[in-house]
Amino acid sequence: MSLRLHSHATASGKVILVGEHAVVYGQPALAAGLPDGLHLDAAPLPDPAAPSRLTIADWDIDLVLTPESEHPVARATLEVLGFCDGPLTGWTITGRSRLPCRAGCGSSAALSVALARLALGDQAETNETVAAALAGERVFHGNPSGIDNLVATTGGVVRFTKGHPARNIALKAPIPLLVIPTGIPRSTAAQVAKVRARLETMPSVIRPVLSAIGHAADAAIESIESCNFKQLGEIFTVTHELLSSLDVSCAALDALHAEVLAAGALGAKLTGAGGGGCLIAIPPASPAPVVEAVRARGIEPLFVEVR
Repeated sequence: MSLRLHSHATASGKVILVGEHAVVYGQPALAAGLPDGLHLDAAPLPDPAAPSRLTIADWDIDLVLTPESEHPVARATLEVLGFCDGPLTGWTITGRSRLPCRAGCGSSAALSVALARLALGDQAETNETVAAALAGERVFHGNPSGIDNLVATTGGVVRFTKGHPARNIALKAPIPLLVIPTGIPRSTAAQVAKVRARLETMPSVIRPVLSAIGHAADAAIESIESCNFKQLGEIFTVTHELLSSLDVSCAALDALHAEVLAAGALGAKLTGAGGGGCLIAIPPASPAPVVEAVRARGIEPLFVEVR
């Protein structure tokens, strides 16, 4: 077992650009890394046998890491460190993050990847980091697809389809993105169940909607590869309307969607499960009017450039 952690590590967050819900039924989806999603710093305690501690004030996390803890973050942290043969005692780990937690922005994957990098170092092979992070993601999600921890490790944009290898999309230019949290908790399981129920009730109507969302994901790749962000925004807006027809939007998301479009956004959509969580938008060349419109609602948007 290694007796030391590296002093610093980072990981990306994640959003689904296009394809949520439809991906459950075999359609493609695009995931994007949110750069600098989480920073972790590690320092040794005077007593190497003392329980380690994890503190991330931005996420209201302050935990003593003991094997007896039932807290999922504590359990996931020890799982990742143990997978990496890292020290399970004697360290204080402090984090800072721009990501909203429990909002579909990959906070758990960012934590798992950053912990793996504290133990393995930044120079570890991608596959090694992804595998180590998966040990933590299993605590949070049971049987995760592995996409979140892949994107949290590599950043960029990844196309994935259920049962097939993921494919990185080459970016010729950064993708500007506003991530706008609603502050409303969402239940992925509840939203997935809504879509399943609607599909079972009206298969001839809902299957074409799911197929259209899949086609939108591949159309989004063409827009990204040609740096046509106006078209990407239009795809976002159409996809939001398709997702709304699946009953996975909500009043807060729809109000934000209308607000940012009126303020000049090139397009916007819910991201992830829906029912709350976050909206993502492609800002205009001068994003200030969109940012101001969102701030007028008491919401602080996160501006990122996906690279």
